[in-house]
Amino acid sequence: MPKRPHLQRIHIQWRERALVLTLLLIGAGLRLWAVGRVPPGLYHDEAHHGLDALAVLQNRAAPLYFAANNGREPLFIYLVTLGVGLLGRSPLAIRLPSFFAGFLTLAATYDLGRVLWGRRMGRWALAVLAATFWHVHLSRAGFRAVLLPLFTALWMAQAVRALSTGRIQNWIAAGALYGASWYTYMAARFTPVALGAIILYGLLTHHRATLRAWRGAQAFCVATLIVLLPLGIYTLSHPDIVLARTGHVSIFNSNVNYGNMWGALLKHTLRTAGMFSVRGDRIWRHNLAWRPIWDPALGLAFVLGLGVTLIRFRRDPRAALVLFWTATLALPTLLAEDAPHFLRAVGVLPTAALIPALGLAWLQDHLMPYVSRLESLRYISGQGPRRARTESRKGRFVHIVANILPAVLVLLGFASTTYDYFARYANAPLTYHWFEAGPVALAGQINALLGSGWDGQRMLHGTQVTPEPGRSGPASSPHTVYMDRRLRESWTAIPFLVPEERVRFLPVTAPLSPNTEAAFVVWPYDAWEEDVLPYIAHPTYLSLTEGPQAQGDLDPEPFTTALIIRSETRPQVPEALARIEGGVVLRAALVRPVSTGAQVRLWWDTEVAPEASYTVYVHYLREGTLIAQHDGEPGKGHLPTTLWEAGDLILDEHGLADVIPDPARDTLRVGFYRSDTGEGLSILDAAGNPAGDWVNLNVILSQ
Repeated sequence: MPKRPHLQRIHIQWRERALVLTLLLIGAGLRLWAVGRVPPGLYHDEAHHGLDALAVLQNRAAPLYFAANNGREPLFIYLVTLGVGLLGRSPLAIRLPSFFAGFLTLAATYDLGRVLWGRRMGRWALAVLAATFWHVHLSRAGFRAVLLPLFTALWMAQAVRALSTGRIQNWIAAGALYGASWYTYMAARFTPVALGAIILYGLLTHHRATLRAWRGAQAFCVATLIVLLPLGIYTLSHPDIVLARTGHVSIFNSNVNYGNMWGALLKHTLRTAGMFSVRGDRIWRHNLAWRPIWDPALGLAFVLGLGVTLIRFRRDPRAALVLFWTATLALPTLLAEDAPHFLRAVGVLPTAALIPALGLAWLQDHLMPYVSRLESLRYISGQGPRRARTESRKGRFVHIVANILPAVLVLLGFASTTYDYFARYANAPLTYHWFEAGPVALAGQINALLGSGWDGQRMLHGTQVTPEPGRSGPASSPHTVYMDRRLRESWTAIPFLVPEERVRFLPVTAPLSPNTEAAFVVWPYDAWEEDVLPYIAHPTYLSLTEGPQAQGDLDPEPFTTALIIRSETRPQVPEALARIEGGVVLRAALVRPVSTGAQVRLWWDTEVAPEASYTVYVHYLREGTLIAQHDGEPGKGHLPTTLWEAGDLILDEHGLADVIPDPARDTLRVGFYRSDTGEGLSILDAAGNPAGDWVNLNVILSQ
């Protein structure tokens, strides 16, 4: 019995809602998974948002425009302020607002597609944007540009409704949202060009409908001006702040076009046109370098959709809207350095997503008539049953293809984005370095020593410090941290993540009290020893670790961000494993697996201060055969034995590349020799007599 019409409508509505909800949830999952950790680090533009948020919270002031870091629009910073106020000083607090903005953009793009071409186009547009690598990344990083696509989709949908219904409230809402978009990102400054082109098109091709919208357009303009007035007044009063960045990156700047403006313009035009399906942004902070906006599957849909919009351009104002807006909002990257630049081009996202959606809908529409023709062959008179069954099977096959093929293209887009983002992009060394993940990890290590703040994984709120892996003993007290001020000045993430009042700055001005738990974070490329070692109270437990690696955009190789020297209360020590000539005792030796191989950790006890500089050698043997070795002065060369004092316990680490420890088969061989002459030091027996040149040890693993 056929369904009643109203029940059939309800069934269709619920199926539509379920499909839209599924797409929204999939899009949310791609944008929320490991948020705050992928991408790694916190780029200085993001960290500046955090510093401005702290200033807003501390000063209880609400600036209309933020002048630091070349000037920035305020709306995203106030969202970050809310995040920092709720979550504290962490990367997640800066990046979580992007997730909400990105998720709302998915819903707004669905709404835009729906009011333009119906529910089916809304679904396709939502699916395309949800699967777009570019928008996934924008929704996970703390860049203010993420807000412009949201406000663009919102005001456009209201404007289309206003044109359809003539309701003044839709015009007012569209104008207010358009005015608010100017508070999101500087690319909004190109939108009047797009609006002008659209109005001119309407007057030339659909002048009656355009003139009928005149009264509503006036309400749109009034609402826009009211919202935009404060920013406009500020811009007129401070043009040097609001407009300065534009001149620095413009293609009309001779430093950008290198004296050949027309050649640069042609090159940038070709690059910008190719960003959709050929080659995208090369900057690792914005993109998996050179990846176009869409993978080959959605790139095919884009080409089809572009053909559809060009064919419909003359008679369909909706197609003209998509083309004019996409072309005009590509100008911010076309007319600036580093084209294509995915932040500057961000305004194209909502309308650009409609182009592959049109291609998918066209593909579906033009396969279905062929299905109908094949189905009708079953009823052609004069055909035998076998022929009819054969043609019927063909019809069913093409029917499936007509409905499934566009969905397969979208699924391939989802698969490509998921793999490219979470397998390739998230783990790429340049992603790590271009997001300044090394300095961010250093800030986490400093907070871990302080016992409060974001430690790289979570927020610490207690008064104890968990020892790093491999350190003996229970949790220790928070450390007094001294750091080189240049570290705070070099990377913006450090002053955001590490409160200035929690640390002290080098040089140390007075000797430390005995048993002080202290850590010194120093710049590794200067002579730091005189600023640190004379002020440490002895005996002490002394260790040195290298901070994470960093690599700036112009640096040829990664470099060490800092050295961390820790002076702590000397713990209880085990019986000696070996006594070395000259008064040095080996107390313990542990092997820790690391990503690059293995790390051998040795604890040296100084009964007598060494008189010369000694080199430690570590041989790693498997069933008696040497498979790896490392020779070096203690503390990776930064804690030579000439700096040791009697009574000190020294932690000394040696890395062995490409070693996978196997305690059942492996042994260590450890010894000393003079750094200047190469003369070996003897291992002493219980009576103090020489008993060999090295000590053999079993491999004991530690975490």
